[in-house]
Amino acid sequence: MKHIIWDFNGTLLSDAQLGVDADNHVFDTLGLPRITIDDYRRHMTMPVRDFYTALGVDLNVYTYDVISRLWLDYFNPRAVDAGLVPGALKAVRRLGGKGYTQSILSASYEVSLLEQCDALGLTEHMALVSGLSDESARKKTDIGRRQMQQLGLTGDDAVLVGDMVADAELAHTL
Repeated sequence: MKHIIWDFNGTLLSDAQLGVDADNHVFDTLGLPRITIDDYRRHMTMPVRDFYTALGVDLNVYTYDVISRLWLDYFNPRAVDAGLVPGALKAVRRLGGKGYTQSILSASYEVSLLEQCDALGLTEHMALVSGLSDESARKKTDIGRRQMQQLGLTGDDAVLVGDMVADAELAHTL
């Protein structure tokens, strides 16, 4: 193992409470019941569309595109202020100092992801920062495969560090 692939949201970025706040902003706007941090942790999944279905949101009535736009407009301006998970930057620096190469693989829109990673001091430690080409928050399997190919990695070369079952499934797939 020579390379660490980091998930971003929830693994490096300490954004669980911000995610709940963004969801409650959306739900308040649409007249839907609010959620708690426990609801968020219990139901959060990838693709994010499935999270809303698990919460009982009828996506035929409240389209995912509307939910996503409201959520991102609330979340993105506040993301950097959420800060990193305690010890995250120290771990990234220490692993880099031990000779491991590192990258970030996220279901976030890459343009926003790059801005956030730059502001949080992560980009300089990464061989590559990869996100989605749109704001769909879909699964990141294809970009993971592309990232590994770009970096010349095989599954034996890398470990993926994440905070969700979907990250473990992705690691297995890659």
